[in-house]
Amino acid sequence: MPLSRTVRTTLLALIPLAIVGCVIAILSIPPDARLGTMVRFVMFHGAATWVNMGTFTLAGLLGVAFILGAKGAQRWNEAFRWFSLPLWVVNTALGIVSMKLLWGGILWDEPRLLMTFGILAASVITLALQLIFDHPKVPAALDALLAGTLWYLVLVLPNLFHPDSPVFSSGDPAFINGFFGMVGTIAVVALAVVTLIARRGRGQSGEAARVPVPSAPREPVLVGAAEAPEAE
Repeated sequence: MPLSRTVRTTLLALIPLAIVGCVIAILSIPPDARLGTMVRFVMFHGAATWVNMGTFTLAGLLGVAFILGAKGAQRWNEAFRWFSLPLWVVNTALGIVSMKLLWGGILWDEPRLLMTFGILAASVITLALQLIFDHPKVPAALDALLAGTLWYLVLVLPNLFHPDSPVFSSGDPAFINGFFGMVGTIAVVALAVVTLIARRGRGQSGEAARVPVPSAPREPVLVGAAEAPEAE
């Protein structure tokens, strides 16, 4: 069922409001003793990555649900897939810029940077399969595999340049609150956009919504037509 005009307008209004809230959260973060105001850029990258991992995870879970027979999950699985890839492209660029600014160069063989490129390539392949072949369960299965691989690599790969939980280990409420403010507002944007994609005015199978066909008009009946001959 497509969204009503009120719900659609509300979701569209939430996006700029959440962006403004994200900017406020960024500006509320105080300069770091070592990184200065650059810490805001790094923390935004981390917050966006958190949300991106969540969208990949939801795409994978919904892909499993669709494969197991929940047909209604297909639209949401595809919507999260469409959103996750562009956001990962942005996060990849942010990660490279962060590495260049903070460490003076780009270490192309750094494990987590290689993981980022691998996830990006797998996402592009999954989306291409959706566009080229009419077998929706194949990209849905790849979404589940991609989400599982992402979490496995995050938990297993060494963290060479980032300390574990730098925001929480700082113990500073300004850093912690600012970080969660960014995560929350970015998540609002993500859910609003995904809902608009999933609930666009199309059927679950991707077919256009049926338009009711009007019935054939009845032939007019003239009052008094039966009495006309008798009058002559």
